[in-house]
Amino acid sequence: MKGQFFLKAVCLSAGILTATFLGGCGMAENADDGRPDIICTLFPQYDFARQLYGEQADVTMLLKPGMESHMYDPTPEDMKKISEADVFIYTGDEMEPWAAQIIEGLDDSVTVLDLSEYVTLEMEEEDHEHEHEHGIFEKGHEHSYDPHYWLDLSNAEAMVEAVSGLSKTLEIEDKESVEKNCEAYVSRLEALDEAFMEAAEASEEKDIVFAGRFAYGYFIHRYGLNYETVYQSCSAEADPSVGDMIRVIDHIHEHGTDVVFYEELSSARAAHTIAEDTGVKIREFSTAHNVSKEDFDAGITFIDLMERNLSALKEALHV
Repeated sequence: MKGQFFLKAVCLSAGILTATFLGGCGMAENADDGRPDIICTLFPQYDFARQLYGEQADVTMLLKPGMESHMYDPTPEDMKKISEADVFIYTGDEMEPWAAQIIEGLDDSVTVLDLSEYVTLEMEEEDHEHEHEHGIFEKGHEHSYDPHYWLDLSNAEAMVEAVSGLSKTLEIEDKESVEKNCEAYVSRLEALDEAFMEAAEASEEKDIVFAGRFAYGYFIHRYGLNYETVYQSCSAEADPSVGDMIRVIDHIHEHGTDVVFYEELSSARAAHTIAEDTGVKIREFSTAHNVSKEDFDAGITFIDLMERNLSALKEALHV
């Protein structure tokens, strides 16, 4: 990553010519109303923070609505925002490898919350053995961690509680309301978690097909599902092979699958190719890492996205 170049660029863009970012660009004086600034990298933690803190904090998402997270690199302006924030919340080094170098240059006035420290990370299986069963995380292999851990809603609950815990040190007037908002949000996540469990248990086959980049390991593992996919991973560099396409099409014919999923903010080309051959319906299944500008402007929430996913899953499982 372009760490050192970016770090120096931040300081220059901020007009700080006497020191580099690694020496600490310092906290800029806020021109706002004095509310704490919370900077989040992705949509899940952004939504958690705004739902918990409401008008008591200024919450910002670095990833622009409609942008795919794997295509993101922080701009000098983004890094300046982080250096001037009260709190920086990120997913972890696997999703945001650029964050470590920025964090090294932050002074003590910025609280850093790495949400990956509050969940059990699982290894991402790259050697794709077909006809996948529930144990998709093979811990004996040298693979990177799967960073999409919020798709296991028990992990999402832990993330919400971690974000809520920031209230103990933030200068806000109504800390009790944050605790109450946390309890209410976690309760809704628990209900959704149970609804996903019930949907999966109600289906005999428990079999779903993905024709998009595969970022659903935690979801599959949590809810005891089987899956087939044309992609080996969620990497933007991965492309489905002809063999993988044929294998998935054969699987659909064999199992009578009538729904194929793809992920948000990406091409559905593979899904359409499969649909043309098999007649299946195409449905979006959100990873919730980001949302479209239209959904963002409409105020969509993480809960909303998961409820959409629940409806799509029920359709695929015929429950």
